[in-house]
Amino acid sequence: MIIESFIVYFLLFIVFFSFPGLKNKEKPKSLLKFFSIPALLGVGMVLLTLIKVYFVYKFLVLLIVLVTFLITYWQWRDKLRRWWK
Repeated sequence: MIIESFIVYFLLFIVFFSFPGLKNKEKPKSLLKFFSIPALLGVGMVLLTLIKVYFVYKFLVLLIVLVTFLITYWQWRDKLRRWWK
């Protein structure tokens, strides 16, 4: 059941991140980034499945985490860009 949940969430995030505005075809490393971010989010959702959090609360927790990362990115933008390259 855990693996199936991961696959469902992974595919859901792949579809979400495959929108044309979110893809970057210029860099060869973008394919690794394209699959790593949905994989990490899928693992996070599976961990929330393990602790029996309700479906709506999972997306609220995910939204809070994404907002936190966005605020962190705004604060540490330059250092994160240097680290990612």
